Order: sequence, then C-alpha cells, then structure tokens
Amino acid sequence: MKKIFLLLLFVCGLQTSFAQKSSQARKVLEATEQAFEKGGAVSAQFTAETFVNGQSQGSTSGNIKIKGQKFQINTDNLITWFDGKTQWSYLKQNDEVNISTPTDAEVQSMNPYAFLKIYKKGFRYSVQEGTLRGQKVYTVKLNAEKKSSDIQEILLDVSQSHYVPFCIRFRQQNGNWTKIVVRNFKNRQNFQDQEFSFPKEAYPNAEIIDMR
Repeated sequence: MKKIFLLLLFVCGLQTSFAQKSSQARKVLEATEQAFEKGGAVSAQFTAETFVNGQSQGSTSGNIKIKGQKFQINTDNLITWFDGKTQWSYLKQNDEVNISTPTDAEVQSMNPYAFLKIYKKGFRYSVQEGTLRGQKVYTVKLNAEKKSSDIQEILLDVSQSHYVPFCIRFRQQNGNWTKIVVRNFKNRQNFQDQEFSFPKEAYPNAEIIDMR
C-alpha cells in the first residue's frame, strides 16, 4: 500500500512543486469564490474517497446540487439534504432518515465547495501551477493555524481558465484524508429551496432518527 502522502499528492496528476505565495493563493481562492457565486446554483458529478492510515475505505459516486450553502447529494445508497444548518441522510436500503447538525469537516467531506467559506479564517496559503485532465490548474494548499481545527490541511485543484474546482483533498484532525473529484460542472441551474430539505411526504414510512 502506498503511503498516504504519495496517494494524495500525486493521484490527480500534478507535476510541479509548491511555492510560498500567500498573496497569489488568496487571489485564486477569492476568484474561485466569486466565480462560484456569480454562477448561481450549480450541479456536478463527483467521486469521493476516504483514506484511513493510508488505506482506502472505498469510494462513492453521485450527483450534487448546490445553492449557496445548501446542497443535495444523491448516490446509489444514500440521499442527503442540507439546508445550511440541518442535514437529513436517507438510507435507501433501510428506509430510514438520520437528522443531524454536521461539523465543518463533515460538510467539507460531502460538499466540494464548502472550502469557499472555510479558507477565510484560520488558514495559511501556498500555491503552485500544474496540469490536470489536460488543462492548466492552480493547486492551492491550505494549512490550519490551529491544531484544534476540524480540517488541518486542504489541497485544491482549480482550473486557471474558469476557476472551477476539479479535485479537493483534505486531512481531518484525526489524520484521515478525503479526496473529492468533480466532473460535469454546470452553473446557473434553477433549484428551489425545498429541494434542500427532506420531503417527508415522499417517504411516509421512513423511520426518523434524530441525532441532534
């Protein structure tokens, strides 16, 4: 099994080394945030994979809808709704829904765009340029200033042309890594707010488990 450092630093195919350019990194993050906000509601396909002690715990693929801080994720086994505060996770096989209030790290592990607000407080930045999927990208590295932060490190690959995130890798306080690969990004989608809350009427027999 390869070491976690090699797995996560090279899996996205980048070919240059990091340079300490905090001001440039900040500009890339701000430009990415602005592009995302101007794009309105968005949809994308994704694949998420978690690593514990350098070993993959499996991957999940699906579709995501995002409107501001709200999102809905649909995979083969699970549907998740998040209205910016409360999260509902519906397990299709068990016909049950778990209600919770997720941490920043938990939101980050599901929503590849949650970093847009996280970076503004408590992180140091550096940046490099490289290529990914045949396109020029910036790779921004963020390190938490406090050891108590839920997320300790983030590696963000964003296109230089449109500032669309292609790949996000982050390390939690417990040392686990998550990698999220984003594809088929579409902006200016027309989503209603109710699409980001659990529709009780659609699942009348679902068991409700409130974990808040």
